[in-house]
Amino acid sequence: MRTGNHLIGFLNFLTFLLSIPILGGGIWLSSRANNTDCLKFLQWPLIVIGVSIMIVSLAGFAGACYRNTFLMYLYLWAMFVIIATLVGFIIFAYAVTDKGSGRPVLNRVYLEYYLQDYYGLAGGAREESELLE
Repeated sequence: MRTGNHLIGFLNFLTFLLSIPILGGGIWLSSRANNTDCLKFLQWPLIVIGVSIMIVSLAGFAGACYRNTFLMYLYLWAMFVIIATLVGFIIFAYAVTDKGSGRPVLNRVYLEYYLQDYYGLAGGAREESELLE
């Protein structure tokens, strides 16, 4: 049992260290001078995700080191909510970008997406492009 607590504590410490670049990326996006809509949209979710993973990792680390069952239950449920939220965000991102509403840009292989194109996820941008034809 003692080895299990050390392993959980080590993994939570590693997760804590990995949350620092996530939080730093959100702060870096918020400090950029040329804030576009995409940067403004991404900065706060990155900061919230970084801080929440950091807090949950500290709770898991403290619960494993001090053998506190309340902190371990809190860690378990909070990590479940974070993972479920991230999976939901990934599904949302694929659903939004899967319909091909991006615009081609000269000398770029990828499409460029704008937030104003997603006012109605039922094909609002597609209807606008059909009107232009």
